Amino acid sequence: MENRFEFEGAEVLALVEESLAAGERLMTEAQRYLAAGIDLHSEESLGWEGDVEHPGTGAPPGLWLMNDRGVYLRSNAKDGGGKVAYARGFRANLQVGDEPMCEFVDAGPLQQLRPDDTLVVTLSEQKIRLSLIRAG
Repeated sequence: MENRFEFEGAEVLALVEESLAAGERLMTEAQRYLAAGIDLHSEESLGWEGDVEHPGTGAPPGLWLMNDRGVYLRSNAKDGGGKVAYARGFRANLQVGDEPMCEFVDAGPLQQLRPDDTLVVTLSEQKIRLSLIRAG
């Protein structure tokens, strides 16, 4: 089953600029595990519930797609301003979906957005697809 979320281009661009300008960027939990050399999908890590010793910084510029308070994007800048871009129709103080999610979205492809565009994020079990709707 796929879920589709739409975001305002101007709001997304502001977050991308914040991440690009940041001196330090935070990693998602999955990025921290990979940086520490732990593949959570491997046979060896099956059932592993430990934590990793990694500072959690050094991520490339990007955004986090989250669902703990509605569905929104936020910058991965360590000292970010706390701004978020909510998906249309998904602004709430409730978690959306069964599991909490924090997925990294690379800033590179997002730089082609224009303020009047709409960013479309489509999620399936295995992948995240980004597309855009150009204004006018």
